[in-house]
Amino acid sequence: MKAALIKEFGADFCVEEVDSPQAGPGQALVRVQASCLCPGDLKIRAGRMPHLPLPHIPGHEVAGIVEETGPGVENFKSGDRVVVYMYQVCGRCPACRSGRENMCANLIRTGMEKPGGHAEFLVVEEDQLVGLPESIPFKEAAAIPDAVATSLHAVREMGQTRLNDYVLVYGIGGLGLHGVQLARLAGGRVIAVSRSRSKLDLAAQNGAEWALNGDDPDLVKQVMSLTKGRGVDLVIDYVVNQATLNNSLACLKKGGRVVNVGSSAAEISLPVGMAMFKEVDLTGSLGMDKKCLSDAIELTEAGYLSPLVTETYSLEDINKAAERLAAGAVLGRSAILF
Repeated sequence: MKAALIKEFGADFCVEEVDSPQAGPGQALVRVQASCLCPGDLKIRAGRMPHLPLPHIPGHEVAGIVEETGPGVENFKSGDRVVVYMYQVCGRCPACRSGRENMCANLIRTGMEKPGGHAEFLVVEEDQLVGLPESIPFKEAAAIPDAVATSLHAVREMGQTRLNDYVLVYGIGGLGLHGVQLARLAGGRVIAVSRSRSKLDLAAQNGAEWALNGDDPDLVKQVMSLTKGRGVDLVIDYVVNQATLNNSLACLKKGGRVVNVGSSAAEISLPVGMAMFKEVDLTGSLGMDKKCLSDAIELTEAGYLSPLVTETYSLEDINKAAERLAAGAVLGRSAILF
C-alpha cells in the first residue's frame, strides 16, 4: 500500500510503498477514503515526539470502509462505512471508569503511538470504529474525529456553554471554526477573534455574531463594549500564548471561564491577581470522548453542523498540504483523498 511516512524528524513526508497491515483478533482493516491533515501531524514530523520509532505513519482523522475484520469482531463487517475514534483506551483505569476516557492511563493514539491513516489501509480495534451514515461524504467525515469532536468536548463538557452566554472563540482555524458553530448551536453569542480577515469572514458565515481582529490594540475595549460592559462568560482559546491569555482574562466577566484547547507557547505566566479577583475558572480541554464523536456525527447527519474541509489533496501532494498548513493559509481542514 502507499503511505506517507515520517522517516526523519524535520524532513518532508515520504510517500512510499509499504506492507499492508493485517487485522488481528478484535481488529478491523479499514480502507481509508479520506484523512485530514492536522497541525499535530506537523508537530510530530518536527520532532515533538522524539522517542517515536521511525519510520512512522501519522494521521488521526480518518474515514473509510471496513475491508475485512479479524476474529471476534461482532458489530462491523466488510463494506461498512466508518470513522475512526483516534483513542484506544483500556476501559479499566480510574479515568476510564469515571467516564473520562480521553485521560486514560494506558492511552494509545492512532497516528501517534501506533500507525495512522495517511495511508491506503489502517488497522484499528473494533472499539475504535463508529458507523458513518451514507449522507455524510468521506471528505467531511474525516474532520469529525478531531476537529469537530475536540471542539464539542471543549464547548460542552469543559466550557459548559449555556443559552445567551457570550462566548469568545480565540483562534479561527480547523478547530476554531467548529467551536464557533458548536457554541452558537448551544445558544451562545459568539465573538470570533483571529488575525486573518478571510478566517473571520468564514467564522461570520458559520455562526459568529461578531468577528474581531486579534491584532487590534483595542480588542478588549471592543469586547467589553459588545457585551455591554459585563465581559464574556466563556473564552475558548485555540491559540494559548501569553497575549491570548492576558486578553482572555481581561475580556472575561467575574466568575467567567477560560478553556485552553491549544498551546503555541511552551511556558506562560499567569496574572494571578486578575485570576483571583475575578474568581476565574481556568481549565484545559484534551481531545474528546467517544460520545463526543458519536454526537458530532449525529449533529452532522441532522444538518446542525457542517465539517469545514476547505482544501483537498492526493496522498502524493501531502507535502503541499503541509506547507500551506504550516503557513497558516488553510481556512478549515485539509483532506487527503484516496
